[in-house]
Amino acid sequence: MENRSPELPHPVFVGFHIRRTDYKNFIKVKYGGRLPETPFFTRALTHYRTKFPEAAVFVVASDDLQYARSKLDQYHDVFFSPGFSPEVDMALLSSCNHSIYTTGSYGFWSSYLAGGEVVYADITTNKAYRFSRQIFERSGLDNFLPLPID
Repeated sequence: MENRSPELPHPVFVGFHIRRTDYKNFIKVKYGGRLPETPFFTRALTHYRTKFPEAAVFVVASDDLQYARSKLDQYHDVFFSPGFSPEVDMALLSSCNHSIYTTGSYGFWSSYLAGGEVVYADITTNKAYRFSRQIFERSGLDNFLPLPID
């Protein structure tokens, strides 16, 4: 951020939580679903880059930072949490203006607490899933916007 040109608009911080490790198998076995990958990541980044041209700054936290870096490290507007602790990551993500949420309760609460617009992975499952589009719509979470994972 120190190298950011003063001619650019004020940054709009978008928290981006990527859940991986145990959840990859969990969502497959328990719900018959799969985690979002690069197509979702690209679509979500593009959504905010279009909405906030030259202002969107992405702050990524993950339980698998190596994976997150392998997918997003090439972008100049993506920054990674140092990963000191889950509590620090939650504070960082919930301090952002908007959010990108892949799946799980940790990402949900980080996004919910941040407020703003939340782009989430619209995951298809074989069983009712507590973080599905149907649940968000029934709960009246109008600031949660689904994006397909493929």
